[in-house]
Amino acid sequence: MAPVPNTQRDDLGERLIAAGLISEKQLDLAQREQRRKGMPLARVLVELSLVAPEKVSDLLAHAAHSRLVSSGQLQADPAAANLVPREMARRLRVFPIARNQDSLTVAMADPSNVVAIDALGQFTGLAIDVVTATERDILNALDRLDRSGDGIQQSIDAIIEERDREAKTLPSPEGDFGAFSADEAPTIRLVSQVITRAVEIGASDIHFEPDEKLMRIRLRVDGVLHPDVLIPKTLQPLLVARMKILSDLDVSESRVPQDGRATVVVGHRQINLRVSSLPTCHGESIVARILNPGAGLQRLKSLGLPPATDALLREVMDQPHGVVIVTGPTGSGKTTTLYAVLNEISSPDLSIFTLEDPVEIRMSGIRQTQIKDEIGLTFSSGLRSLLRQDPDVILVGETRDVETAQLMVRAALTGHMVFSTLHTNDAPGAIPRLLDMGVEPFLLPDSLLAILAQRLVRRLCDRCRQPVPEPEAIFAELHVTPPADRPPQLWKNAGCEKCSGTGFRGRQGIFEIMKVDGRFHAAIIKRLGAHEFARLAREGGMVTMFEDGVRLATEGGTTIQELLRVTRAH
Repeated sequence: MAPVPNTQRDDLGERLIAAGLISEKQLDLAQREQRRKGMPLARVLVELSLVAPEKVSDLLAHAAHSRLVSSGQLQADPAAANLVPREMARRLRVFPIARNQDSLTVAMADPSNVVAIDALGQFTGLAIDVVTATERDILNALDRLDRSGDGIQQSIDAIIEERDREAKTLPSPEGDFGAFSADEAPTIRLVSQVITRAVEIGASDIHFEPDEKLMRIRLRVDGVLHPDVLIPKTLQPLLVARMKILSDLDVSESRVPQDGRATVVVGHRQINLRVSSLPTCHGESIVARILNPGAGLQRLKSLGLPPATDALLREVMDQPHGVVIVTGPTGSGKTTTLYAVLNEISSPDLSIFTLEDPVEIRMSGIRQTQIKDEIGLTFSSGLRSLLRQDPDVILVGETRDVETAQLMVRAALTGHMVFSTLHTNDAPGAIPRLLDMGVEPFLLPDSLLAILAQRLVRRLCDRCRQPVPEPEAIFAELHVTPPADRPPQLWKNAGCEKCSGTGFRGRQGIFEIMKVDGRFHAAIIKRLGAHEFARLAREGGMVTMFEDGVRLATEGGTTIQELLRVTRAH
């Protein structure tokens, strides 16, 4: 990549300092490393973990008046991809996105690099429109283009051919893992392709499901399972063995459930998998939860919080001490929200610690600890030790037991800011849950600041969504009251190539936030039920998740049917 003029490098450093993202000493360190390696300052800052790549890209995009795009938006059509040789794209750190008559839209890691822009313009003969993406996302997108011709079916055929050759010389009974070494290379490639495909389409889980005559692979995308690949039954033992080897499970044991973790590299990203095996009548079922470090670190403003909810959450985030709970079922985005909160408040003058199981995203400037129950490092024991580390802010990944809940409340009362998650259906239900766990009622009102509850609904594809005729009839049939500040309007999913025919693309949170103030004190002391806390919250102006979802549906963000599926509200 052509070097950036010194004035531009200095500007980036000054903007980072002005934004409070680095200090003068950190900039001096980065500039010394930059001179030693001859690399752009932005890349040096990211490699040294001084600044998150998204924050650097955000600043570069703002300075160049360019739009910042996410990894999911780096999808090239063939007409654009073939205009720039892959070697040139890697050297300039650019990714061609789309051609529009006489112009080519490209994503660049450094949108101010006029040398690279001129080189692209001269090579393609087109005007260059620039958007901004992180260098990591650009390299990963280029890797996807390189791998696009290597199909899963080719790997399946290669394994079958290898087994056929081995069977002619050394027959072995079906399911004999002694034959695994002969098929190791194509099996490794097949499993790698399945995982890579799942990561690239944004799946959260991979299901390897044994059946009587075959093995099904299904992927959970946007909260819904979709069929992916059918695997011949003869290959089932090989895939199961490979997944168990990856996650350090006992390959020879198939009678009892096992749990493990694996780390794989997809493109230039390290992906963590949480793997579970379960015996069934047709063989072992394997489910891998994808913990993608490149997908979860977001800014608070990108979560889609309603303005009033966003303002109230920021208000409690700015408090010097207290407890903030994020609640919802498994897979509802609680961790993503908490990471966004930490990303927002992280600064050089705060000491921030986390206790997590697992550590899903590694964050610069934050000390993160992985819980290990097998050696006694639990949330409660970790929290006791962490309080001796002089923390200002603490993230407890999950409040599971009475000791953790009590320690968390006492930490807030002694001057610490504590964020945690809890499994309840809504915000008002969190208070009875904490009381049932053993938190003393007289401690809770002075420590608990707010409870944010959330769910994820599938977002309508903005290319193919269609308005619903006569939305008033739908509202009346479902007994739903439309928002009073806009004409009633609903949308439906249609399906197109962009959304793989589903009509949905991505997910969006719906939220409710309950601020705990003096009005809740008597109800907490009396241990009243969730309905009473809900009544108090509504009196204080709380907008429920369902009401937030209705707002999203009328704005064209989702369908009313999807909202009902997620909230089960009728």
